Amino acid sequence: MQDTILNVPIYEYEPVGRDCLICNNRLELMQKVSEEPLTVCPYCGMEIRRVISRAQFQLKVPTDPDRAAQRGFVTYKKADKDTWELAAGEGPKEIRRRPGKKAEDDSPDEPGELRVRE
Repeated sequence: MQDTILNVPIYEYEPVGRDCLICNNRLELMQKVSEEPLTVCPYCGMEIRRVISRAQFQLKVPTDPDRAAQRGFVTYKKADKDTWELAAGEGPKEIRRRPGKKAEDDSPDEPGELRVRE
């Protein structure tokens, strides 16, 4: 039953023409995608319309270094402007930027831009 609830999107509605003190001017309802949008508020009876709102989602990925390492990822933390140190996982203990590379750009231009020291 809970899987069904999680897969139903939440739609936002607002009153048409005037404010509603009962619904606080914004209403959220879980509806199936196949259902028609509501035109009348189920709480106060005012005319309402569906509004476009920001999508929300939850990522189910490891967020801390230890959990990432358990899943086979290697995590580094920035030690200083040109150096990253191993935080979790199996890999080189330190990664240093190649001399002459701009400090503002952390992404390599081509493979091998970062030197590895063990």
